[in-house]
Amino acid sequence: MSGRKIEEYIVQSRRLLRYATKPSRKEIYQISKIILIAILAVGVIDVVIRLIFNALLGA
Repeated sequence: MSGRKIEEYIVQSRRLLRYATKPSRKEIYQISKIILIAILAVGVIDVVIRLIFNALLGA
């Protein structure tokens, strides 16, 4: 990296850190709910696919 690119990176990083805020408890709870729902959905899809393959292939 050239010196100019490093300078630009530092300036952009400072700008980002200046405007970044910590998430509130409500935001953390909402994100946690969404992640849990996504994990459960993937699990349900996995079970359904396994049942279909077992039915088709005869386990």
